[in-house]
Amino acid sequence: MTAALAVVALPATALVIAALLRSPLTRRIVATPRGDRWHDQTTPALGGVGIFAGLAVGVGAALAAGALEPSWPIGGVLGGASVLFLVGLVDDIHPLGVVPKLAGQLGATGIALASGIQVEIVGDDVLATGIAVVWIVGMTNAFNFLDNMDGLAASLAGIALVYLALDAAMVHENTTVLVLAAAGAAACAGFLPFNVRRGKSAAIFMGDSGSQVLGFTLATVALLTSWKQAGTTVATIILPLLILAVPIVDTALVVI
Repeated sequence: MTAALAVVALPATALVIAALLRSPLTRRIVATPRGDRWHDQTTPALGGVGIFAGLAVGVGAALAAGALEPSWPIGGVLGGASVLFLVGLVDDIHPLGVVPKLAGQLGATGIALASGIQVEIVGDDVLATGIAVVWIVGMTNAFNFLDNMDGLAASLAGIALVYLALDAAMVHENTTVLVLAAAGAAACAGFLPFNVRRGKSAAIFMGDSGSQVLGFTLATVALLTSWKQAGTTVATIILPLLILAVPIVDTALVVI
């Protein structure tokens, strides 16, 4: 029932994007063709608005129905995602450069850490905080890098979030992770039909406002999942790494 409530993120995302495509904003906030992007025509870059709205609506529906108890980690994920959504949206309108974007990512990470989200398999608090910062900022940028081809970032994020939701539902039961992962996956599903169209070019891109939100959500949800119970088996420690192996390897290759 909890996951079913979170899946309302799918129609919420689709409705927001459909409404945006009928608004004059789609002619103002656009992505123009570039050498490192796989598109050859100017395309609206407002899909992140729908993704963020879907995530918020999905989690909000579970909270409103009493299927999910309010907690600081939920506020940390949504608060940090809000910061990155706003920074990303500004960047989509007018490129900010590396320093302001990194400042926004560090600010969002600070919100997540202040809410209690942490790497718990490391005894030293300073080291654990450092690993968490690298993990969250790194994964946020990983999906920013991955968003260069229709459907790629949303598909990978959606698949990873589905696996995290299954783990939270059937293995390491965690209602918070289940709702956040299910809402995020549903938001990706609501976005994809507008981004991947058979025989047609994309109607909309997610932009930085979407890719950064997805990367941040995945990173923080992964920290909330099986790493908290990593004392049981080695598999629980590496589960988030296995699920997110593709963006991790892709980002490493891009950096190299």
